[in-house]
Amino acid sequence: MKKKLPNIPSLLLAMAFALIPACQSRAALSLVNADFQATTGLTNLGGGWYGGLPTGWTGVNGNYSVRDFSGNLAANLQVVGPGGAPFRPFYQSAGLLDSAAVVSLSFDIITLSGVYDVRAGIYNTDGSSSFNSWTALALPTAGYTTPGRYTLQTSAPIASGTRIGVAFWQGATGAGGIDNVTLIPEPSALSLLMIGSALTFLVASRRRR
Repeated sequence: MKKKLPNIPSLLLAMAFALIPACQSRAALSLVNADFQATTGLTNLGGGWYGGLPTGWTGVNGNYSVRDFSGNLAANLQVVGPGGAPFRPFYQSAGLLDSAAVVSLSFDIITLSGVYDVRAGIYNTDGSSSFNSWTALALPTAGYTTPGRYTLQTSAPIASGTRIGVAFWQGATGAGGIDNVTLIPEPSALSLLMIGSALTFLVASRRRR
């Protein structure tokens, strides 16, 4: 009696579908008021400036916290996350990572004064609302000193079940503004390779039949 061999294409297809949730983890993390357009709780100071602390974020509550550039609002790190001692970052928890993934933090830097040194980080919050309890997962090698769009990424996939947070702060004299913050979990390259290989093998097997 011949031993029945497993259906390899079916097994590969099952593996591919099992890995697909890792590619759908984008919805697992979210930031509140990541474009700083919400003015609830802020005080209009005139001249395009607002005082207060942007909704959803923790930091220093002060005047000239948010700047309006013709309808586009940005947070002023010189106020909400000033550098120096004591260390006072501008931060927010983003939720639970539901699948292992490389985490990417992207943001715009807008010049509010001629000299600035913006810093950013991705953190494991360990479920704490206090930044002092957070553990860094990714930090830039140097501060950002020119305007533009930047992305900071973890060097390896972060384990499923990790609670993720982000933080920004001003590292030197001057004022840098941040805007349009996004935090996206990306499936690892290995997961994508396995899915692609499985589907390619399945198509090839069906053609041979």
